[in-house]
Amino acid sequence: VFIDSTHVKASANKRKFEKKIVRKESKAYEARLQDEINKDREDHGKNPFPPDKFDKEELKEIKESTTDP
Repeated sequence: VFIDSTHVKASANKRKFEKKIVRKESKAYEARLQDEINKDREDHGKNPFPPDKFDKEELKEIKESTTDP
């Protein structure tokens, strides 16, 4: 690539995007944390939380650039 020392501009448009709905990523320690919470509840004479209480799938809307994804 030959450039003759003039100003080179990028041709990206920052207003060009698509809205997408993605699933929020779970934390790596979430399963261990659930086990620890349930074990602590059992130690204190309480019933453990049901697994479906922790398995909520959350979604969020993001803007993804079509120029530079």
